Amino acid sequence: MNFIPVHDSRWQLQAGGDGPPTHAAPRAHALLSLEQWHAVRDHWPAELPIGVLMPNSIDVSTVVADLPRLALLVLQFPKWTDGRAYSQARLLRGRHRFEGDLRASGDVLVDMLPLLQRTGFSSVQLRADQKLDSARRALRFFNGHYQRELVDPPPRVNHQAAGTALTTTTASAVDQHALKTPGYEQRVAHALALLREAAQAHHGRIVQATSLGVEGMVITDLIARHHLPVVVATLDTGALHAQTTTLISRIETHYGIQVERYGPRPQSVIQFVRNHGALAMREHVDLRKACCALRKLEPMERLLAGHEAWITGLRREQSEHRADVPFHEIDNQDRDKYYPLADWSLHDVWHYIQAHDVPYNELHDHGFPSIGCQPCTRAVAPGEDFRAGRWWWEQGHARECGLHSRPQPVTA
Repeated sequence: MNFIPVHDSRWQLQAGGDGPPTHAAPRAHALLSLEQWHAVRDHWPAELPIGVLMPNSIDVSTVVADLPRLALLVLQFPKWTDGRAYSQARLLRGRHRFEGDLRASGDVLVDMLPLLQRTGFSSVQLRADQKLDSARRALRFFNGHYQRELVDPPPRVNHQAAGTALTTTTASAVDQHALKTPGYEQRVAHALALLREAAQAHHGRIVQATSLGVEGMVITDLIARHHLPVVVATLDTGALHAQTTTLISRIETHYGIQVERYGPRPQSVIQFVRNHGALAMREHVDLRKACCALRKLEPMERLLAGHEAWITGLRREQSEHRADVPFHEIDNQDRDKYYPLADWSLHDVWHYIQAHDVPYNELHDHGFPSIGCQPCTRAVAPGEDFRAGRWWWEQGHARECGLHSRPQPVTA
């Protein structure tokens, strides 16, 4: 990862006294806006290296045809909690094989560096108040990736009878788990009826709080498919997997809705990492809970502010801790809280995903049944508990972040 000064002498944005000119004069290492590039690309000399500044609201398909000509693409973070540039980077590197310099600029914090590196950024312009030595230290802490298998996921292993060779499979989560079982239609109808009732009872003041897990995706699909007046919101902790961040954009494109995002307060994260280290959560359960508190619990308070009811995707089957989840209850802030999938099985969830072509996190296809923050989630082996991959280094503790501790607010 290269760290670029805010005023980089090599690449300079083409601008005049009244702002960027529409037609920039050709020169080596010019940095153009997307509008400028479209105006001059047909006659720009092939031998002159060119860079383009790309807003995070633009579909990357806009520049795909030009990628072989571009030496630099600058992706923008207007706010550090706005993760759309992560999705752009992943598509540019993974799907479109962009080989030039991919730079992050804008409201870029030290805490973002591991995810920036994971999603394909090769250089970064840090926000002015961020320290270079802290940035380098953060990358050393994370060593580039929390888990290599998230970049190149290995095929899952099926353990056969003793003494036989291990075989691999590339079956998706849908292939493994989707199964229509007796009573499925009734459970779907009940879930939809509960959502309709909740939306009507709390019109304009109800929110789905989703962690973007597969259960949350079922609920989002029901809300969008049936045009229910329910806000969809999530927590962007600043430490999500790239695949999770990408899913947010996929949801917005697929359903034509906006997913509200709530993140931790930047200074709180910076101070925590400075005091305890980037992987402090693995040193002691109290530090892990402190990290969850600043990245999840405090932002959740803001997510729920102004709402009198909310919806989550917890299921009784998920764990012993959730075995008595009701369809409806009152939380400790006197909000109505709904669990429309409380009685669904894993087969039900994946059959719904299959039947309605619902987008989901691709990590589910690589052994991740429960997905949280990147450093605190791993794939599970066949036969392991649903939540064995969450905070796997802890022993003797309920593996929850605090959002799920009833009567505390919970999220799917």
